[in-house]
Amino acid sequence: MRNICNISDYLPSTITTRKAIDEISHNLNFTYNRNVTFNFIKIDFVSRAFADEFIHFIENNNIQAKIINTNPVVEEMLNAVKKNRKQKNNGFHNIAVTHFQEKEQLNHFLSLI
Repeated sequence: MRNICNISDYLPSTITTRKAIDEISHNLNFTYNRNVTFNFIKIDFVSRAFADEFIHFIENNNIQAKIINTNPVVEEMLNAVKKNRKQKNNGFHNIAVTHFQEKEQLNHFLSLI
């Protein structure tokens, strides 16, 4: 059985802060069930900050989330944050480090760039 969390029961139709997630977390009980349906009915907008904190909240609490009734604006923001979080974890770059014994070696290297 899934817990149902109607976001509009705790937050206004426009959600703009990271701190807003506190209202949701204080009202959910995860003791026995981590299957939660988050209902975004009556939510017109969520900021990138809230969306990031919301996804972070789901991941950190090992919630089996189902998100329903998102309008196109909310859905797009949640998807953008999910996409960026995946890229952030896989986006490591190696940077070459070159050491020079003398200033002339550095100058020669820089002249080749």
